[in-house]
Amino acid sequence: MKKLSLFLSAFLITVMLFNGCKKDETAVAPPVPGNEFLTTVQLVVVNAADPTDRDTVAVKQLPDQPIDYTNASLHLKANSTYNVSVRFLDETQTPAGNVTDDIYARRNYHLICFTTDASLALTVTRTDLDTNTPALPVGLQDRFSTGSAGSGKMNVRLRHQPNAKNGDCDPGSSDADVNFSVTIQ
Repeated sequence: MKKLSLFLSAFLITVMLFNGCKKDETAVAPPVPGNEFLTTVQLVVVNAADPTDRDTVAVKQLPDQPIDYTNASLHLKANSTYNVSVRFLDETQTPAGNVTDDIYARRNYHLICFTTDASLALTVTRTDLDTNTPALPVGLQDRFSTGSAGSGKMNVRLRHQPNAKNGDCDPGSSDADVNFSVTIQ
């Protein structure tokens, strides 16, 4: 009985050592920086031909509260160009924290993606670049160009892409993913 117990102990130790030294194990990647904490996505929209034609819209979600879309409707003029700034806020703080500065500081890890309904005559061009080589768009500063009248939705996503940013929206994870209603008239 004692020999059987010794044999089983030796067998278990061998199995544990073998499994602990597998050569096909891959290295664990270094920890990925945490995603940004934010509650509000805000668009500041200024008509390039008339700076008095200015609007600020936002989608907000505070913890344990439903998403607030009361100020998420954007009204644009047809056949016009707008300069747009995207801001991200943490409104759990007083005063609200400006997460935009953190995103800009780590712009090589972030990309703001815009997706519009096919029926909406709206073209979005990101006008700011990061410091990657070659430089890639960020999306905190943009140009909206409108066509004919119509309405639809525009999705805005903040993609967190540490060590994966390639100018495409697929890599990484989303820090924010919200929809705005857009009316072009």
